[in-house]
Amino acid sequence: MPKKKRPVKRGKKTRSRVSRKTKPKKPRRVKLTLKERLARAKKLEALDAGKPTFQVLPRALTVAPDNVPTAPPPVITGSVGRWEKGASNLQADVETVQRLLETAAQKLQAPDLDPKGVDGKIARQSAKSNTVAAIEAFQNRSNISIDGLIEPAGQTWQALLQAAGPLRNHDFSQTYIREISVSLDDPDHWLTLTWTGPNADSQETGPFRTSPGAGLRGLNCDDEATSRRSGSKCTPKGAYPVQGFQRRLNSDSRATYVTWFMQRRGIALHYFPTVPDYAASHGCVRLESEHVARLIQDNSRVDQTQVVVNGTWTKPPKQWS
Repeated sequence: MPKKKRPVKRGKKTRSRVSRKTKPKKPRRVKLTLKERLARAKKLEALDAGKPTFQVLPRALTVAPDNVPTAPPPVITGSVGRWEKGASNLQADVETVQRLLETAAQKLQAPDLDPKGVDGKIARQSAKSNTVAAIEAFQNRSNISIDGLIEPAGQTWQALLQAAGPLRNHDFSQTYIREISVSLDDPDHWLTLTWTGPNADSQETGPFRTSPGAGLRGLNCDDEATSRRSGSKCTPKGAYPVQGFQRRLNSDSRATYVTWFMQRRGIALHYFPTVPDYAASHGCVRLESEHVARLIQDNSRVDQTQVVVNGTWTKPPKQWS
């Protein structure tokens, strides 16, 4: 009879007496001097100021008979709308359609035309897409066959261009914005428009909510000289002529319909999706309404329209570091 093998006795596991490695401490962030922070902020200014004046859209500008720079009409390269209808839904095209629908909703006072945001996306399930719903509402309103699809040069596209259209006055060379007044007073930092010309009395004047520059940490943007300082991230106090236009900021694509008034510092009026009740920008004037940003860009004249920044700047909860 074979002998049973005795089970091998295993010793108790002993804990390693090797000392635990201490976690490496994160290196302390070196505090930059004000001079160094100003130099860093100047680089951001240079990024925005880099594009040539008057670049409103990627394509070349056309020039009106009175030498007023104008932008060509928007275009889409592929179809936009219902996926099941074969729509291409390229992001840039969808964004263009969404912006036009937003404008049409505002001009026609028709909330059902609002796509509820500009994100360049359309849900795969059409029933869940606000943009598709807005397209179909527009087709219904325009007595166009409802298919939830916009084709380049198609009937719906042409009707949308006509409905949204530019916000420029038909007699723009005579009726235009003479002054854009920006108040630095909290909490709304109101902006008002002063028009000149035969049809000045029928134009939108505001006030409209904005948010100015928060300034570099430690700087007082209420001081006029400081506010004008390059790299300060303050909105400069004083009066400045409009210098040109751009479709969006280089440093942040969310900032659209840019109207320059101190381009060497990258300072402009523009739409931005976040407009709090305190100073929050890098020096530009953020506009709460994209419609107003377009209105300003479409009806301001270079060297003729003045931007006047005044009022009392209040230090916000957080300044830029």
